[in-house]
Amino acid sequence: MTHTADLSDGSDSTVAESVLCTLRDNGVDYIFANFGTDHTPLIEAAARLRDDREEDSFPEFIPCPHEYVALSAAHGYAAVTGDPQAVLVHVDVGTQNLGAAMHNAHRANVPIFVMAGLSPVSDAAGLGGRDHPIHYFQDVFDQTSIVSEYCRWTNEYQPPADPREVVRRGLERAASTPPGPTYLSFGREAFESPVPKPTQEIGTVRQTRPTGADRETVADLTDQIEEADRPLVITSNSLGTDSVDTLVSFAETAGAGVVEHIPSALCFPRDHDLHVGFDATEALAHADLLLLLETDVPWVPSETDVPSDLNVVQIDTDPTKAAYPHWPFTVDHTVMADPSETIQAVTGQIDEGADNTVWREMHRERIETASDRVNSDRADDRLTPTVLSNEISKYVDEDTIVMEGVVTNRQATLHQIPLSEPGSYFWRGGAGLGWAVPAGIGAKLASPESRVISLIGDGGYLFSNPASSIITAENAIAPTLTVIYNNESWEAVREATRSQHGNGASAMDGVPEGSYGRSVDFSRIATMSDGYTRAIDDIGVVSEALNEAVDAVDNGTNAVLDVRLDE
Repeated sequence: MTHTADLSDGSDSTVAESVLCTLRDNGVDYIFANFGTDHTPLIEAAARLRDDREEDSFPEFIPCPHEYVALSAAHGYAAVTGDPQAVLVHVDVGTQNLGAAMHNAHRANVPIFVMAGLSPVSDAAGLGGRDHPIHYFQDVFDQTSIVSEYCRWTNEYQPPADPREVVRRGLERAASTPPGPTYLSFGREAFESPVPKPTQEIGTVRQTRPTGADRETVADLTDQIEEADRPLVITSNSLGTDSVDTLVSFAETAGAGVVEHIPSALCFPRDHDLHVGFDATEALAHADLLLLLETDVPWVPSETDVPSDLNVVQIDTDPTKAAYPHWPFTVDHTVMADPSETIQAVTGQIDEGADNTVWREMHRERIETASDRVNSDRADDRLTPTVLSNEISKYVDEDTIVMEGVVTNRQATLHQIPLSEPGSYFWRGGAGLGWAVPAGIGAKLASPESRVISLIGDGGYLFSNPASSIITAENAIAPTLTVIYNNESWEAVREATRSQHGNGASAMDGVPEGSYGRSVDFSRIATMSDGYTRAIDDIGVVSEALNEAVDAVDNGTNAVLDVRLDE
């Protein structure tokens, strides 16, 4: 039986239509959607708007065959732009399929507006009510609890609430500090409800963030920095608008070295002579003042000794890290403020910075070590992660965006690809593997003129839902290059086992559980589309294969390279 929304009371739109238009009015360009039977109000609303030639009044739908892909693509877009996009999933099962992608967005503090349908509530025949057996199976007691821990805000739309205000609030909470996912659930009956034509404007979506520190605090910080002989910065996350240039200016003025520890974005140019690496262990032995700027995990206590007499100052928008059950890092002086604004103010007050010789020497040694390692591997004719990363670096320019998703080979990519441009590098921010491939789709949509390269391990590639990612990239017309660092194993599992039980039975047996099965040609998955695919295991053809793949991507075609690495 066919039903039509009852607009006889003078209303000229449904809640679903109002939601779509409100998203667009507040800067949402895309809805990364995995459609289900609960989405019929939105599908009909979009069709009506298209019929009225108002297709620009609502976001573009990007069909995504898997929810992990949808959320990761939205994550990639928001990481590049800072603007939340929308994700649409199907009841409780679709919410569960968000899985690790929701975890990543939560830990990376990336704003995303997730919408999920609910099972209809009405048994009576009528618009939006239950008309299929599946609607009884889908009905659960608390769908929102599946993701509530990872969200900055959750809500269920219930009429007669103004849908515009509900959407505005969800977007605002996603963009507040710390930003992250929000989750709005809705029933079919609720979204089919008529709403009056808007008679007044709603408020704007505020993107709130603490300001810089006050004058007294800035003066105190300046004194501490001027008294230090070897100040050191540890940072992991973007400090805000123009933060890379701000941190460079501060480091050069203060004579400070900079460590990017587990970076989720490029925080400091990696070719700058004050960049002292990605692990603070060695640098801490030289420092006499430590500044923690927007970092969730500045070091690993079991692996890094922090001198007991080292003065540790934290400048952070979220200093107590409420989302972490355990945060065992001792801080002597905490400043809850915008780090970028704060260090910019401090920079202007510094009369004389420290001698930065020790940091420049550490940087030089790091660069020489990286060069020696790649030269040694080339001399041995070995196709290692170091060699592969070095080859990829030849195709990275100021307009390239690297989405990094390797695990055990991460250090090779960080040291061999010397990125320096703000917005040129992103990492998933959490523990959910597979992110880099679908996130690259979102990054390409956000920056169409950029060359997007996604780096991922073989195990991670399987987690990326590669077939769904390929289809989504085709739907979005967002070509990217995926390079698979294929060591034919879950190497992180092996490394962890050897670390904990180095002389144990499993290590002596080669940690067989580190293998997930027989070797396959991962590039063959990508042949389901017309993209460029190739599997290689010879160092002699790496340059040729990369050149062909990059040429394909630059000409609008997806490319996947499966690179079998030497141990």
